[in-house]
Amino acid sequence: MIKGTEDTRYAYVNGIVRAREARLLTKSHFDRLIAGTLANFNTILSDTPYIGHKDIPAGLEMEENEIKKFFRRYCITPEVLSFIDWPEQIHNLKVKLKQGSEDLMYPQQESEIEIWHEIIEEIERFAVYKDPFILSTNLDKILCKYLYETAKFASFFDKYFQLYFDLENIRSFFRTRQFENSRDIFNQVFIPLGSFNKKFFIDNLNVDYEHLGKNFFTTPFVSIIEKGSAYIKEYHSFLRLERLCEEMRIGFLIQARRMTFGIEPLFTYYHFKISEIKKLRQVYWGKLNEVFIDELKESIADVW
Repeated sequence: MIKGTEDTRYAYVNGIVRAREARLLTKSHFDRLIAGTLANFNTILSDTPYIGHKDIPAGLEMEENEIKKFFRRYCITPEVLSFIDWPEQIHNLKVKLKQGSEDLMYPQQESEIEIWHEIIEEIERFAVYKDPFILSTNLDKILCKYLYETAKFASFFDKYFQLYFDLENIRSFFRTRQFENSRDIFNQVFIPLGSFNKKFFIDNLNVDYEHLGKNFFTTPFVSIIEKGSAYIKEYHSFLRLERLCEEMRIGFLIQARRMTFGIEPLFTYYHFKISEIKKLRQVYWGKLNEVFIDELKESIADVW
């Protein structure tokens, strides 16, 4: 187990977190939601914190805002606040540059990232070349650089973000394989901050799916590669790959449940709750759009 920050200032809120974690949805809840109908959605959630939301999408948005307020109220570690704020600021900046300020997903707040010299240079470049793909991927890589550097303050976060970068590169590796210019695209999206060398991915871009597992055998990701490859080959879908990546990410965070002190349990609970809300949205919209039950099951990360 990775050693936590052991910051005793979080002892009180971590007690609250433990009580709240006991009310996270179980696998049984999601199994019933997937098997049931939209009319039964609220009934199945009647013994959970989501009770009382007649308008499901609005209710989930409300719950998401509440967990963000809870996190910001108790998080007194500026580095960890940045891990939440910076991705939202980057997303808002992308939207503003491409579509304008009317379509922002996150409430407008003072944007710290817009004074970073790399961001200023990227905005100037976009004003000339107007390439939204280059803009988006370059902003993502700048964000990852700052996350990487800031996460060095604690081993837990350093290891978490290294895993996060690896998983993002694996996702990009599989998706870019679908294009004729896969090498060029992968060179653009690759995040050079994880444990993989870019050349390793490049060398495997044209390898058949059934042989990829052997080439990744010495990595912690061999199971994701093998199972994700098999599903893509059979169904032409990334559902299993996405689910397995999410399970590994959440699986890493679970170790914080054994920590009494430190910011880690609060950070982890925030991600558990955001992931839970995302899964509820997946099921709700899947039922609304009559997605096959097997596909819904495949998309829901099996981590409780």
